[in-house]
Amino acid sequence: MHTVEDVPPITPTETSKKERRDLWASITVFAATALVVVVNYVVGLLHDLENRTVTARLSFEHTPPPTMLSPNGTPVSVAGTSNIDIPTDAVSPVTVGFLRSADAVETIGYLAVLALLTWVMVRFARGRLFDRGVIRGVTAASVAAVVTIVAPTFPRVLGSNLAIRDLAWQNGVDAQGIGPEFWYAYVFCMALSAVAVVLRIGSRVARDNEGLV
Repeated sequence: MHTVEDVPPITPTETSKKERRDLWASITVFAATALVVVVNYVVGLLHDLENRTVTARLSFEHTPPPTMLSPNGTPVSVAGTSNIDIPTDAVSPVTVGFLRSADAVETIGYLAVLALLTWVMVRFARGRLFDRGVIRGVTAASVAAVVTIVAPTFPRVLGSNLAIRDLAWQNGVDAQGIGPEFWYAYVFCMALSAVAVVLRIGSRVARDNEGLV
C-alpha cells in the first residue's frame, strides 16, 4: 500500500493574484503576532528584572486567599489560581531559574508554532496545497501547540513549589502549572489536526486524479 511519502510530489496548484494576496496577508499577521510575542516577553522580563520580582502561579482553593481593599474600601480577595509577583531576594536562585525558564520555554513554543504556520502559508502561496510537506507542517504545528502549553508546566510547577517552600506558605497553597489557556491550545490543536486530515485526504484525491482532464 502506497503512502503519501511513497509517491512523487503533486503538480503545484495555480493560485490567483487575490489568493496570493490573501495568503501573504495571513503571513504578515503571523509575523506581527510573533513580534508581539517577543516584545511582550522582553518587556515582562525587563519589568521583573527592574523590580527584582519573579512570577509564580499559585492556587488558594484550600486556604483563605490574600485579601485587599479597593479604592472605596471594599474588601476583595484572590479567587482560585493567581499569578503572584514575589521578590527575588525572598526565594532561592533555583526558584527564580525555574520560573524564568518556564516563561522562556513558553515564548519559544509560541514562536515555533507561528514559524510552522508561516511556512505552511508560504507553501500555500506557491500552490503546494496538498504536498506532503504541508501536511507534515500542519501536523507539527498542532503538536507544537500542545508542547507549548505542557512543556513550561514542569519548570513552572517546580519553581512554584520551591517558592511555596521558601515563603513558608505550605498549608493549603498549591502550585498550578496549567492555566485556562490550556483549553484554548487544545481546541487550536484539534482544529489543526482536522485540517491535517482534510489535507491528507485531498492529497490522496489529487494524486488519484493527477493527469486527468
